Amino acid sequence: MAVTLAQLKAFEQIVRLGSFHAAARHLGVTQPSISQRIRELEAELGVALFTRNGPRVMMTADGQALVEYATRTLGAADDMVARFRSRDPLLGVLRIGVTETFALICLPDLVSRLEERHSQLTISVTVGDAGMISTLLNNHQLDLGVVTQPDVGSHIQQLPIGQIELGWVAGPEVRLPQAPLTPMQLATRHLIGSPESARLYATMMNWFAAGGAVPSRVSTCNSLSVTIRMVLASLAIGLLPIRVVAAELERGAAVRVPVTIPVDAHRVSLCYQVADFGPSLQSVVDVTQELIVEHRLFRSPIL
Repeated sequence: MAVTLAQLKAFEQIVRLGSFHAAARHLGVTQPSISQRIRELEAELGVALFTRNGPRVMMTADGQALVEYATRTLGAADDMVARFRSRDPLLGVLRIGVTETFALICLPDLVSRLEERHSQLTISVTVGDAGMISTLLNNHQLDLGVVTQPDVGSHIQQLPIGQIELGWVAGPEVRLPQAPLTPMQLATRHLIGSPESARLYATMMNWFAAGGAVPSRVSTCNSLSVTIRMVLASLAIGLLPIRVVAAELERGAAVRVPVTIPVDAHRVSLCYQVADFGPSLQSVVDVTQELIVEHRLFRSPIL
């Protein structure tokens, strides 16, 4: 037998009202029913929760210790009911999935602004590639996602929010010719990119294919921030979102590699569960769009 919410509710009301009789009347059940719930709770926990003195009861030390647990558990249950009855993700845990580009530039500000507007909000963030975020959205495991070229079902609303510029980037120690490189020439260099499951990897291979080339040495890394460090250390040339290395390019810590064929930009969408959309989720969408514009995250902020 496990502890039940009914048992904890009976315990809570006895503590609040001071007697089994008053708790039974408040909950609309018989006093023997309340007594049975407490006996079952005490048996499950292996402790006595009350001492009885006529109609009045006093809590034992174990009863005192249980108060906080019962309050938290019942509060969480109430929050759960409110969340699903209202279909408002801001009443519970807001589950957000984002690309690493968005996470590196905008995520701290997004969390800060949501906290200002919704002080009790809890946020669960997943950072991953487009395939991962799309899958989580499709499986109802995320409320909202910032996704590159999403592959989602009809229960997910897609709001186009921009295009992210991509380019080949090298560290300052890499020797590059004066003229732009062809895919055939770049294919002989040591390259680093996202794993094969990522959209960025497919974009890289399609770029080489368009130039009739196949790269001979491609390392992969599932962390964009680590990939950037590898590029800055001049260990390999990487295909990167230009916005995330804009500061390094400006101060000369990185060099944009000129190429003869431009790399296609990635389309980015803000995606959310259609069934959960309402004023609360709209406020999250609005804040996200504000930050994208402020941080100039995309080449075309709003399409």
